[in-house]
Amino acid sequence: MFSRLLHLLALSLFSAHVSTAQQAPRAVAVEEEERPVPRAVPVEPSRPAALASNKPKGPDEDLFDYASLIYERGEYTLASQSLGQYLQNYPSGRHVPLALFRIGECYMNQKQLKVAETYYEEVVNRYPTSEGAPSAAYRLGAMAFNDRDFDRSARFFTFCEAKSTLPQVKLAASFNKARAYQMLGDNKRQLAALNAVVAVTGENPYREPALLSLGTLLLVDDKKAEALPMFLELLQNSKDNTTIAEAAIKAAVLQAEMGKPEESVALFERALKLPETTGVNRGIALVGVVQSLFAKGDYDGVISNYNQNATVLPEGDTRPKMLLMVGNAYRMKKSYARAVEVYLMVEQSQNTDAAFEAGYWKLYCFYLLDDKDLADFANAFIQKSLQTHADHEFLNLARLIRADFHFNKQRYAEATTSFADVQIEKLPVKLQPGTLFNKGWSQAEAQRPQDAVATFTQFLNTYPNHELTSKALARRGLAYRETKDLPKAVDDFQSVIKNHPNSEAVELSYLQLGLIAAEQRDPKATIAAFETLVKKFPNSPAAGQAWFGIGRASYSLQLWDKAIQALEKSVVTDRKTYLDQASLMIIQAQYVQQNTEALQKAIDDYRKVNQNAAIPPTVLTWLGLKLYDQKLYPRCTQYLSLASTPDAPENTDPRVWSYLGMAFLETKDYESCIKATDHYLKTTPESAARARGLVTKGRALLGLNQFEAADAVVQEGLGFAKDGKPQALLLILQGDVLSAMGDKLAAEGQAEAAQVKQGEAAAKFMIPSQFFDDEEVTPEALDKASQALQKAGQSEKAAEFQKLLKQKYPSYQSK
Repeated sequence: MFSRLLHLLALSLFSAHVSTAQQAPRAVAVEEEERPVPRAVPVEPSRPAALASNKPKGPDEDLFDYASLIYERGEYTLASQSLGQYLQNYPSGRHVPLALFRIGECYMNQKQLKVAETYYEEVVNRYPTSEGAPSAAYRLGAMAFNDRDFDRSARFFTFCEAKSTLPQVKLAASFNKARAYQMLGDNKRQLAALNAVVAVTGENPYREPALLSLGTLLLVDDKKAEALPMFLELLQNSKDNTTIAEAAIKAAVLQAEMGKPEESVALFERALKLPETTGVNRGIALVGVVQSLFAKGDYDGVISNYNQNATVLPEGDTRPKMLLMVGNAYRMKKSYARAVEVYLMVEQSQNTDAAFEAGYWKLYCFYLLDDKDLADFANAFIQKSLQTHADHEFLNLARLIRADFHFNKQRYAEATTSFADVQIEKLPVKLQPGTLFNKGWSQAEAQRPQDAVATFTQFLNTYPNHELTSKALARRGLAYRETKDLPKAVDDFQSVIKNHPNSEAVELSYLQLGLIAAEQRDPKATIAAFETLVKKFPNSPAAGQAWFGIGRASYSLQLWDKAIQALEKSVVTDRKTYLDQASLMIIQAQYVQQNTEALQKAIDDYRKVNQNAAIPPTVLTWLGLKLYDQKLYPRCTQYLSLASTPDAPENTDPRVWSYLGMAFLETKDYESCIKATDHYLKTTPESAARARGLVTKGRALLGLNQFEAADAVVQEGLGFAKDGKPQALLLILQGDVLSAMGDKLAAEGQAEAAQVKQGEAAAKFMIPSQFFDDEEVTPEALDKASQALQKAGQSEKAAEFQKLLKQKYPSYQSK
């Protein structure tokens, strides 16, 4: 994988130099090539005719010398005419081959190539052993090359190579013959020709280009071991930067394919630094560097090289493939937004495979960015890819991304639908368990417990020893509970506890076993499960729920103390959830035990936290009455007030108003007493109970010094209470009112009037003291009659009543 992209890129480009299917380099005359080659020209006589002692004489020699002089001066028209005249006059002359060649040269210099070609051919065909034949053949080879007649070109260059006695001409012919074979696709003959050039290690201007071509040819033939030394030799010895750039690229490709990324990158970087490196080769170098760095995991290097060389990106299919690596590098660096930008560039290419892959990774980046529109992006990618890559794993992974996106957003209905589209068996093996588990979880949360049971069962059957097995058992247990299949739910939770005692699911399992036991009305099993939970997991988020469950189950078993302790712990652990429920149960438990002290504490503690706590009126009424009996009047008023409904007094138990009034009377809160008692009197008909209520109200009015109002209440009571204790109490109250009036008169200095009132008061007290026998009322009447008589100035009679009081009620204490 390391050099696959680079190999394909280099192979396609290098093949351009060895295949006729690609655009061939223009075949030009040797002297016109970029690399100078000595002109292949006929060998002139070793010395001028005038200096040669043995030179023949005659008109033919004179004509040829004249024509040669004009030729050498570049007067090609006159020269061709003179040389033609020589051929015409002396067809068998000794200079005919040279004259033919020079006529060809004249026409070539005048751009009349077809005419020149006929003269060169005549030299080669008629005078193959002549001194000018190799040069003529060289010219014909070049012309044939330019006419793309490479077979003919190769033949003439072969002729020149064989006939020439000049080493440089022979090298030029060999090199150009190799080029002709290259264009013919004749790798074997090209290889032989290049080897012949390379073998000459002395003065050889063709050796470097021959080495480069030979190495390229071997590279294309996959003969890497033979090709690499040629490129390395060029890199070591060449002074030509163009050659060095080309050799560096090709050697780097080979080093990459041979698993030498460090050497490869160094050569690619060397090529990138040379201005002579072509744009195409810069693209190859960039791909090589990027691919090598990516293979090493140097993603910063990939990104840096891409940014530095963005203007020389390779063309064709290689560009999107390389950009894909750059995008992947950004992704690996968690620069997801930048990765998306690069993937978008790849998607615009015509390479459908690269665009498809970029589209997937772009979607993956959106997933990691938690883009709010990811579901829409996934749907679009899936729909588009169905046309071209229906069976590709990325399409299935895109469905998984969509499902996971909904799952992570807790949109379980959408997640369930999306997971149904995922072919789990075709996912990478490592993703299959988690996907199947999340599918079951989504179904459970989407209120599809039957589907969840099926999915978790499949998970447990397929991955019995997976790290998620305990959670799958627990989650299936919950699903079974949803379907009311409690026995199977219990089996799953017990399996978690037994077979996975150290798993996180154990905590949930104990909780669920406790809840199921409570649902099945099995308080002992409930207590056992919840107690184990809080023992093993004291800091569990469900600890409050467990303590409450223990308390409720203990309550049902009438284990009051245990219930109260557990309920109190539930409030301490999770006050927000269990304050009201647990506090009311604690209050009820204390009420059942009739423990007034503990009940008061439970109510007070609850109301400290919740001033608006709704406590059962029956409990408050019972407690208030108990406290009244214990003469704890302030506390009594507190709880009876909580039991009352002043805004709707008719909804309050009349006893509450009655005792509340009496308790307020004892605390001297006369106004409150009157209000409470009035509520009581509104619902109480004429009876002993109403008479008692009137007494309470009258005493409150008396406490407020409202004597007339108090007397009016007494008169109302005496109107229907004609005997018994109610009458006695009313008479005592009436006497108290009169006595109070007498005290007021005395205080105002009206002594006589005061005595009259005290006498009237004494008369009221005397009636119950003499005609009613009651351990509470009678002694009070006697005592008050004695006091009134004393104030009325009737001391002797007062003494008689005191004596009678001590005789009949010796333990009575005066109020």
